[in-house]
Amino acid sequence: MTTMIHKTHVFNLLACLLMAMCLFSCSKEFSSNAPYKDVTVVYGILDADETDHYIKIYKGFLTDGNAFEAAQEYDSLYYFDKIDVVMEEYNGTHLNATIPLKDTVVERDDMGDFAAPDQLVYHFSRTLNRDYTYRLVITNRETGRTITAETPIIGSFFLSSPSDHTSAVGIHGTMKTDIKYSQPANAYSYDVYQTFYYIERNKVTQEEVRKSIRRKINPRPATTTTVQYIPAVLLNVIASNVKPDPTVDRYISVDSCLKFEVWAASETLYNYVVNNSISGSVVLDKLDYTNIQCEDGRVTGILASRRHVEGWHGLTTPSQEELVHGEITGNLGFHYAWEYAGH
Repeated sequence: MTTMIHKTHVFNLLACLLMAMCLFSCSKEFSSNAPYKDVTVVYGILDADETDHYIKIYKGFLTDGNAFEAAQEYDSLYYFDKIDVVMEEYNGTHLNATIPLKDTVVERDDMGDFAAPDQLVYHFSRTLNRDYTYRLVITNRETGRTITAETPIIGSFFLSSPSDHTSAVGIHGTMKTDIKYSQPANAYSYDVYQTFYYIERNKVTQEEVRKSIRRKINPRPATTTTVQYIPAVLLNVIASNVKPDPTVDRYISVDSCLKFEVWAASETLYNYVVNNSISGSVVLDKLDYTNIQCEDGRVTGILASRRHVEGWHGLTTPSQEELVHGEITGNLGFHYAWEYAGH
């Protein structure tokens, strides 16, 4: 039995690291002359900070005409009740538990990563253990075909710079600054993001909207626990994303206007992203890397692990001064944090 739930960001994975995976599908036109084979595509990223986990399993297919229209036909994409899906939890070589997955329909992600409005995925609920290995087993009831994949789990970690004890961070400096974090178990690469939050108030209606601007600090996945950045770059990013508007006042959020995020990825996930490009067809093109296994080799995709840590900070007084009156952003109508608090 398939149930319907709403899961807005169920596949919002590691942002740029996973963009290639999210966009991997088919070109608009398929070759209708190639022989059809049942190619199974599996996508799953396990996160120990979550208790609900989702695996997407679907079929590669050939069709005449527009593949984006064909992809909306469930019969062309999914196995439905033809497959059994379980997740096995191992402590070393000892099988701790066998967890059945149930098929679930999730509404289309707001990022628009997938072709059809609704997505059939397989779900299980469990608190994951970083010391265990998780093995996915997919069995086709009609053919006996078995597909497997396994992944370790990334452990917990923390930001050391800027740390939780740093109440305010500057964004006006032009010298390189370090972002530092500990190394979690089973992590191989990292992506670092910075988000600026502000409040926009309509001068007439006094209606308020909390807005944000997010940027990726490292252009490529980092494999060390230190990433350097220039704080003042954020001012240019803000200026590029915020336009002058005389109808609104903009206020710096008082205590939580700046967030740093570090996303850690397992080595399998790193290898998948750096070795694979977006394919023209899940049927005709063999990807360079996958850890999905089947005796016939007609599989692709990834089962991997991720985890993230974040830290929240205010802005230093000199940085607030630069944001409100500086050459780059002084025309955008920003006000000091204390002005909002005292309004």
